[in-house]
Amino acid sequence: MEKVLLPNSYNYYMKKTKKRVIAYLQTHWDREWYREKEEFNLRLLEVVDEILEELKKGNAPCFYFDGQTSALIDYLKFYPQKLPLIKKFIKEKKFFIGPFFVSADAFLVNLRCLVKNLEKGINFSKALGCNDFIGYLPDIFGHSRGVFEVLEKFNINNAIIWRGTGAIKSEFKARNINTTRLVEGYFIDTLHQNFEPWELAQNIEQLLDKIAKYSKDTLLLPLGGDHLAIIKNADKKIKEVNKYLKKYEIELKSPFDYFSNVEFNKVKKYPGEFLDNSENNILGGVFSSRIYQKIQNTKLMHKISRIVEPLNYFLNLNYAPSIEYAYELLLKNHAHDSIYGCSTDFVHKNADMRFEKTREILEGLEKRIIRDFYKSTKKPCHIGVFNMSNYKNTGIVKVVSEHKIKNAQIIAKTKGFSDLKLYDINQVPVTEDILTLYEQLVELDGQQGMSFCSHIPKCPKKLTKADVKSIENPYLKLSVKNGKINISDKLRNIQYKDFLKITDTKDSGDSYNYAPSSHPQKLEIKGVKVIEDGTIRSVIRIFYKNLTLDVILDNKSRYFEFCANIDNKKKNHKLQAVFNLKNPVFESYAQDSMGIIKRECDPYYSLFENQPAKRPYELKTNSFPMLNFVYAQNCGVLGEGINEYEIYKNELRIALLRATGIISNPKCPSRSIPAGPPLLTPDLQCLGKINVRFGLCFSDDKNEMFKFSEQFLNTQCAFVLDKKMEDMIFLKPEKNRIFYGIHGDLGIFYDIKKDKIDFSPLAINKKI
Repeated sequence: MEKVLLPNSYNYYMKKTKKRVIAYLQTHWDREWYREKEEFNLRLLEVVDEILEELKKGNAPCFYFDGQTSALIDYLKFYPQKLPLIKKFIKEKKFFIGPFFVSADAFLVNLRCLVKNLEKGINFSKALGCNDFIGYLPDIFGHSRGVFEVLEKFNINNAIIWRGTGAIKSEFKARNINTTRLVEGYFIDTLHQNFEPWELAQNIEQLLDKIAKYSKDTLLLPLGGDHLAIIKNADKKIKEVNKYLKKYEIELKSPFDYFSNVEFNKVKKYPGEFLDNSENNILGGVFSSRIYQKIQNTKLMHKISRIVEPLNYFLNLNYAPSIEYAYELLLKNHAHDSIYGCSTDFVHKNADMRFEKTREILEGLEKRIIRDFYKSTKKPCHIGVFNMSNYKNTGIVKVVSEHKIKNAQIIAKTKGFSDLKLYDINQVPVTEDILTLYEQLVELDGQQGMSFCSHIPKCPKKLTKADVKSIENPYLKLSVKNGKINISDKLRNIQYKDFLKITDTKDSGDSYNYAPSSHPQKLEIKGVKVIEDGTIRSVIRIFYKNLTLDVILDNKSRYFEFCANIDNKKKNHKLQAVFNLKNPVFESYAQDSMGIIKRECDPYYSLFENQPAKRPYELKTNSFPMLNFVYAQNCGVLGEGINEYEIYKNELRIALLRATGIISNPKCPSRSIPAGPPLLTPDLQCLGKINVRFGLCFSDDKNEMFKFSEQFLNTQCAFVLDKKMEDMIFLKPEKNRIFYGIHGDLGIFYDIKKDKIDFSPLAINKKI
């Protein structure tokens, strides 16, 4: 009989009872943040060179490159000769890239841009041979439901996140996505230090004890951090550390090995929004930092996804390459530190330039689409309208033309060239071609959504009126009396007294966190003036110190449009528009990247009264992100780049401007530990002039907010014609299905009743 050798009982027992830890090597790459893009690019070249060298030497089994491709694209611009080696490592499953183009915040970007971000990243990754993907979002400041829906649509079944989950188990389902949270975050640089193996093991053991509290038998351990190089001789280092670990055995592999060894069938399922900051910071102040950039972002996302791209598709035009370039510029600004507004001033100056380039492209494309559709060479008698909304329009459109249109209301004049001159490649405009251009409002018959129609301008019946005390139409009335703004919802016969006020609060926070250092102070109304009282639209202007508020109402509008013209001369403060609702606000409904999300809150909680935060925590707030609207108690507030609202008692507050002057204040009262370097950022104070648009409407149905929002953001394109053209319908709108944009040959839709995203085939140019 063969002799059986018994193992050393202690070592054998310990090995069998140790928990399994799957560790992966990674670096988190901010495109721009506390240093500018070109400096980070120089660091990127060094970091990626070392990664490739370590993989070539066989010192590490694999490397996970942060779930985004833009950094690798930047690297290959400098070292294209490394592409074959990178493809080789990808094929051998030693180097994992994608699926995103950039790590983008999903609360500040619309669904179409989120889809384009993933589409762009996956296409690049697959071109290099990578077909294994995880929705990797460990540093995003909270998570919207939309990102998990989009991952599922791209057949990505796993995700890794960190912030916003609170103290839940590390394995769960976000909607239908197998998700794990990095209990101790992604920034774990212990093994980058030159300590003795036993010291490293001691530190790692303590860390793993914390992770084990929330994990099953297999733990996930990221090794790396922001802009960090790969651990040198990682295999050898892990083997040495394992000798001293008492309760754990580390295997250096990839996150894919972790997902293949963990069972997700019976874990708890969550709806997908994660904004719980009880365990780690979600840095919610970023939703109101640098509002001037968020305004540009919203305008451009709307124009590209709801007007330019759909028209290019439905009219069968050939501007896809230019649209793709515009998306790339826009998406680069969606990298999380950029769109958050928490980087250096130089970084945001570069973002401004990308926004400006995107604007120029989209305006040029919109004009060319109109030119290609029809050239009007004679005096116009018709108005052509592309209504790309999901809803019938009100019939009032804005047109810019060198011709004065019959029955129109002129609202502005400028000097410039006609579109016939500017967009004709056989002509070059000269000084003599400069003429007066008239911005005009025209009243037309209502037009169904997703269609083209030509109209004869109607003679308007004046239904709006304005004076120094009030402005009203058949649906709404706003009056100013004794320094208070009162509003009437005439359809429901409801009056709201002292309903709207502008407040100013001192802010001792930073780019990441709002930290009120005073109670809000109501701005005093100095006076009221009538700016317009036309046949179609009326405008009154309410004067405050360093701020005017234009109240705009037309004959058919069911919402007020407000334009706050701010001349900011103060530092470290926050301006808010405050709506006094009838009752304390225990729940609100806001638009997120997918649809409408219900949120519950404690209206009696005060951030100001709970400061300072205790280490290592960030104080909870009653502030939440919104995409384009928020709704509570039959009252809806619309925004254009206003991405934050706050609840306090019966007040619904929206941020108009937040001025601070530092990336991370080490003494921030609402957050106890630094979130970044304490670099001064004077531009973050937003000094000077800024215009902010918001709206107010009333409805018994929260889903009607989609219609009001599309009208407010102007989802139509109007131009002059010298004859009637044949009408077209591009897509028949459905009551509970919202069209969000084009993805290839598919439409992107949100099903309101099912609370789901759907990609469906589209038809082109169906005649009415």
